[in-house]
Amino acid sequence: TTPSEKGSDSMSSGTTRTITVKGGYSPAQVNARAGEPLRLVFDRQETSGCSAELLIPAFGVRQTLPAFESTSVEITPHAAGEYEFTCGMNMLRGSIVVEA
Repeated sequence: TTPSEKGSDSMSSGTTRTITVKGGYSPAQVNARAGEPLRLVFDRQETSGCSAELLIPAFGVRQTLPAFESTSVEITPHAAGEYEFTCGMNMLRGSIVVEA
């Protein structure tokens, strides 16, 4: 198995959600299931410095989002709840709502 095939296998039972980044996050709320892998694809459609960085504190994610590119972040939420994601300046906000 090649590394790329192994990566796709790990997400085969998970969910992928695309979030457009342009003056905010759209959609600003993403639903997920506890224990299932979740791939968030952040499609950054701007050059604003505010949206250049993504933080998902509950999962230890700190990711640079290059302008006019899509960046994938993979997490597996293990507990139900609402988890916030923000830009590096804490101005743009969104959430991941995890159901049991």
